[in-house]
Amino acid sequence: MTKQTVGIGSSANDGNGDTLRSGATKINANFTEIYAAVGNGSTLTDIIDSNGLINVSSGANKIVFYYANLSDLPSAGTYHGAVAHVHATGGLYFAHAAAWVRLNDETTGPVTKYTAGVNGSTAYTFTGPGATSGNNPNFTFYKGHTYLLNNAANVSAHPLKIRVSAGGSNFTTGVTENYNSTTGLTQFIVPHEPSDSSLVYQCTNHSGMVGNITIV
Repeated sequence: MTKQTVGIGSSANDGNGDTLRSGATKINANFTEIYAAVGNGSTLTDIIDSNGLINVSSGANKIVFYYANLSDLPSAGTYHGAVAHVHATGGLYFAHAAAWVRLNDETTGPVTKYTAGVNGSTAYTFTGPGATSGNNPNFTFYKGHTYLLNNAANVSAHPLKIRVSAGGSNFTTGVTENYNSTTGLTQFIVPHEPSDSSLVYQCTNHSGMVGNITIV
């Protein structure tokens, strides 16, 4: 129903407004529609609870989390736990550890994330699925898989690059730096026919912070 507006005339007491009964009927109709839309017809549903949280227990609920581009996403650190759809990539993302992480689907393949730490200026350390403890651990990456190397905490002093060899040129095929507009987060989608089957990750400021990446 289109909202019904009570006619109040052009000026006070000009006799051109709705009668009291007609005006009250419109008001009742408006409230009836509101109570039916966000309640059971007689009582409103508490959609937002006392803690400011959305709380809807039933019904086919629809909340759109739409963003046109990755650059439009809000701060993942501020909105930890949020979810968002990015139209430009067709992907669904969630915010965790100050980064937007894309959920796996048939277009991305398996995604594995490793978070970098440092041991002074001599070595990287990593945490993540199957990561080896210790300094400058070696990795085995698989063709068609996606890997995220999160060096956000160390990027100022220890920027990380994927290279063809220690001290060599940067390897760029399938590599996206500052992924999801997150400084220090590198995405590596391993190509099926890489020009190199043996790569390294290395700090651009400290040559000894280097480890091997084997492509299989």
